[in-house]
Amino acid sequence: MSELVADTSGTGPAVVLLHGQPGGRGDWKPVARLLEREFLVVAPDRPGYGDTGGRARGFRGNAAAVVSLLDNLGVDRATIVGYSWAGGVALAMAEVVPDRLTGLVLVSSVGPGEPLSRLDRILAVPPIGMSVTATGLFLASTAMSIPLVRRAIRRRHRQAISRAVDADDQASCPPAPEAVVTSWRSNRVWQSFVTEQRCLVDELPLLAPGLAAITVPTVVMVGDADRTVPPATGRRLAAAIADARLVELAGAGHLLPHLRPDAVAAAVRDLTPR
Repeated sequence: MSELVADTSGTGPAVVLLHGQPGGRGDWKPVARLLEREFLVVAPDRPGYGDTGGRARGFRGNAAAVVSLLDNLGVDRATIVGYSWAGGVALAMAEVVPDRLTGLVLVSSVGPGEPLSRLDRILAVPPIGMSVTATGLFLASTAMSIPLVRRAIRRRHRQAISRAVDADDQASCPPAPEAVVTSWRSNRVWQSFVTEQRCLVDELPLLAPGLAAITVPTVVMVGDADRTVPPATGRRLAAAIADARLVELAGAGHLLPHLRPDAVAAAVRDLTPR
């Protein structure tokens, strides 16, 4: 397995930020800027994405790659933040290597045992999923090349993060959605997406029995306007994990690391001992 390529910044207790599907470490830039003054922030490209590349892996394969990254960095324990699909990676780590975790933050996370949509199941079928995904990612990246579309997305992103960061930090935060979509032009991203869809169907349910045994401090974050992962999924996930704290963000959708980095950073601060 390829070693994870990661951005690291700051010093202090370690926090690992795991991007969703598809995605890359740049997704976390607004959150990392808010945390690096107090923490060692580690944001990797997961297997199959970005500079890590290689083959996409399942939830436990991703978890093993994160453990290897922590070993290489000389980090014994870390707060693991899993966004969307990578919430399953964070849960796998809590099940397999709980001694390496100081806390767990699940952001717009998938939920083991939850019924998957018809679209999720269709995208997991290799011939159909590959065709639909490749076409969709191509159209999205092509739309981003249109100046009017690009400017509109930049403006919305800047407005959304202005509540959380000061003027200097805003100047250094890239238009994250634009950077993410541009990264989808990679020939392998659609293959990684379909591989992870298959894992969503086959592997995610296997994590459900371990939820009740999770003992690390946990926060589950949901946007009540999320149309990708229903808010009810996060509520049930929080109920299944002993003493997990549920944070619901009114009016927020799925892209919490981009649009509510302040709330994500606050959850990490509350959870991580310093």
